[in-house]
This record gives sequence, C-alpha cells and structure tokens, in this order.
Amino acid sequence: RRVRELEEALGFKDSRPDDQLVVADVIAQDPSGLKRALAINRGSKDGLDEGMVVLSRDGSLVGTVSVVHDDFAWLRLITDPNSAVNVAVQPQGEETAAARGIAVGDLRAGVSLEMLPTEAAIKQGDLVTTSGLGGNYPRALLLGTVKTVEEKPQAPSKRAVLEPSAELSALETVFIVTSFKPARLSAP
Repeated sequence: RRVRELEEALGFKDSRPDDQLVVADVIAQDPSGLKRALAINRGSKDGLDEGMVVLSRDGSLVGTVSVVHDDFAWLRLITDPNSAVNVAVQPQGEETAAARGIAVGDLRAGVSLEMLPTEAAIKQGDLVTTSGLGGNYPRALLLGTVKTVEEKPQAPSKRAVLEPSAELSALETVFIVTSFKPARLSAP
C-alpha cells in the first residue's frame, strides 16, 4: 500500500513541473479537538516556512504550514477555525462568472463558505477553488464542492457548506509548495 502511495505522489509531482514540491508524511495530529492540525516530518531544514501551501496527493488544498521547526512542522487544515481562504465558486455547465467568497474552517461543519453574493446561482456540486485574491494562495487550487446552500431572505450574503475533495481525516502524505511565496512571506 505504501509503495502505491509513493508512486501516486511521484505521478502528482510530475504533473506539476513548474512547482517545487516537498513530499512529507503525516506523523501526528492535534489531540485537543479545539483545532485541526497535523504534524509532518519535514521542517525548516527542508525549506519549509510558515504560510506555505499544503496539497493532498491529488493536488487539492488541505491547508498551510503554521509552525516550523528544524525537522518537523505543524499544518493548519482548511477545517481549522483559524483558517480562511479566498475562494471562487464555479457554477457547473453555465457561462456564469464565478462567485467569490471566503472558505472558513468550522469545527462542526468542516468548512463553511461565507460572504457569497446573494444573487449568485450557487448549487450543490459546484466546484470551489482558490481565487488567488490576497496573495496567500495560488489561483485555481481545488478545495472541494458545494455540499449545501443556506439562503435566508433578509441576509446580506449567502452561506454554504463545502465538501473537501481531500479526505482530511485520512491524510498520510502531503505536498508543500515551496515555489509559491505567500504575500505574507515575500519581500515588499
């Protein structure tokens, strides 16, 4: 099984020739229940820095590097309450522009999509990707799909729940994108 996982990881790495990726194994998870964090077996000696983007084996966004030590690092998953990602919801099969919002980690719902325009035609199954706004994530990284949409008549915006494309509770191998420098890491 482990050999198959490593072969898949190499295949994914080959599919992103412009990105510099560091492969890491998940070695622990935060046991507190108050946050969604994983530890990996790579650290500053491997070129990792806080804020770097973390992807699953299939290339979908799972979070960011939050704390870096020499030989290991902690990741903040997109389901963590302190996680917020600028996203674009892509309507399926329509020539409509993507609706922009924010994916916010939620301990109960997993990831909620907030600040979506009330007039946006968002429905179950629509793809959710990073928008690239803010400069902390590259554009067009897949987060998942819309699971449910909540519309309240007087609300200033729509809300939805995201179904992450990566199985976050079963991550064993992740990729850290070292070639993309988030805005908070790059020089002015």
